[in-house]
Amino acid sequence: EVPLADARQIAGLRAVFGEVYPDPVRVVSIGADIEEVLKVPQDARWANYSIEFCGGTHVAGTADMKQFVIIEETSTAKGIRRIAAVTGEEALKAQLLQRSLAAEVKSLHSQQGAQLDAEIKRLAIELDQAVIGVYDKHVLRQEFESVRKAFIEADKAAKAQALKQATEQVQQAVEQNPDQEVFVFKLAVSGKAMVQVAKYIKDLKTKAAYFIAVDESGAKVAHQCVVGKQVLARGQLKANEWAEAVSQVVGGKCGGKGESAQGSGTEVARVDEAVQVAKDFAHTKQA
Repeated sequence: EVPLADARQIAGLRAVFGEVYPDPVRVVSIGADIEEVLKVPQDARWANYSIEFCGGTHVAGTADMKQFVIIEETSTAKGIRRIAAVTGEEALKAQLLQRSLAAEVKSLHSQQGAQLDAEIKRLAIELDQAVIGVYDKHVLRQEFESVRKAFIEADKAAKAQALKQATEQVQQAVEQNPDQEVFVFKLAVSGKAMVQVAKYIKDLKTKAAYFIAVDESGAKVAHQCVVGKQVLARGQLKANEWAEAVSQVVGGKCGGKGESAQGSGTEVARVDEAVQVAKDFAHTKQA
């Protein structure tokens, strides 16, 4: 401990702005002997060492800490970094949590699809909030980001392929049945992709089509229908009425107008039934 007035004369001294320190104050020096420092406190050499005021608790030796984990490293000013660490039981908790998270990140390599997507979202939050070693967190994030990037790229490619196949499915059906006016499709695409597929029918203006698909999450049924202007002009088949009939089967809500309507339901098990209802409704209106 050093008299406060003397300690304040040390060149390069670090202290927390606004902190009220006791007199005498504890001075912690790393790399420079404090007795030598106090002999010539204003020597510019001391700015090259870590010499700080400290009002915290110290231990007699490092053995008393048992464990030591640096959990944070931040900037306090230009050219100055500050670290925060935990010791003892708290350090042990940090180490155990790191091991647990490491096992969870490793398990991502054996997962896929919706399960992997859900785990990536969950672990992203847990990693951000985890109180573990700074370096350990950095290593885990690198592995995690590698898995997440690969998943995003694979998911993007899969969606693009599914959209391509769905578009080809619809185009082939129309081309192979040029005299057919109304179509109903069960597609293996997301709701967003279904909108793109529906645009093909909408642009034709002479056809009407219903698209039904189970959402990727497996918990919702997305459906959309379009009625070409020429079909709508006859006044028999309207998209909003068509969608209402299907919604009564798959549940949920729907909305739209005569030319286009869409909806979302939860009765995944009744998708095939919904497809048949869409066909029957259109047939009734055409009869």
